[in-house]
Amino acid sequence: MLHYSEVQKLAQKEIDAVIGKDRLPTLADRDLLPYVEALYKEVLRWQPLGPIGIPHRLGSDIDDEYKGMRIPANAMVIANIWNMVRDPAVYHDPETFNPSRYLGPESESNPEDVVFGFGRRRCPGINVARSSVWFSIALTLAAYDVTPSIGDDGNPILPALEYSNATIRHPKPFQCTITPRSEKLKTIIETMSL
Repeated sequence: MLHYSEVQKLAQKEIDAVIGKDRLPTLADRDLLPYVEALYKEVLRWQPLGPIGIPHRLGSDIDDEYKGMRIPANAMVIANIWNMVRDPAVYHDPETFNPSRYLGPESESNPEDVVFGFGRRRCPGINVARSSVWFSIALTLAAYDVTPSIGDDGNPILPALEYSNATIRHPKPFQCTITPRSEKLKTIIETMSL
């Protein structure tokens, strides 16, 4: 959100209009928050957690074929998720973070169809993952403003977009300022029991 403050503001505006400022969103609110849903999908697409998926062995003792290419029996298969969610034939301007691509009648392909794997090898925890990620995004946006830290010179410090290069990808540590959006929400958060 540090690099996309306008996206943060649009999502917070939707949350405030639908939920108000006296409570936090719940999973029951998900269908009422289409922009937050679009933001969730764009987070999955733009920086997938598993850019090469999880390698799997072809579960067959006979060769297979995909688009005219032979896949030998018991071959290790690695799905290039990164390429799939960056395909300009599927996603217009794929390097740009744009939640609006999932809104309206011409919405683009849902990245959930790719980022959680395929077929019987699909992530067994997909429902927990989908709910957890969406809920984390919605709660953070409802309760906090995430802004750049301020340097000694008084100017905002916008961190570089740096990520680990591992099978499971995550952002490298960075500085930011996280401020409760209201005293009411701050009190709700402080009294929550997790």
